[in-house]
Amino acid sequence: MRIKVNEETVEIFAGACVKDAVLKYSRTAWKQVQDQKKTVFDLHGHEVAPDGELSEGDELFVKKSSDSGKSES
Repeated sequence: MRIKVNEETVEIFAGACVKDAVLKYSRTAWKQVQDQKKTVFDLHGHEVAPDGELSEGDELFVKKSSDSGKSES
């Protein structure tokens, strides 16, 4: 399935979670999420958990932990 992470489309397996999509996008970004330097948000600006479910076409944004929503960091 295709998921957008920071406006970049990544292809991941069906049943993948947020962690899988962020890892496919960037191992560095995933490390920053683990270190609580960055947070993952959905298209509506809500924080999502690493084990959160994904569906085809979902959009995620990895932002500085103090940011929220779709603003660039």
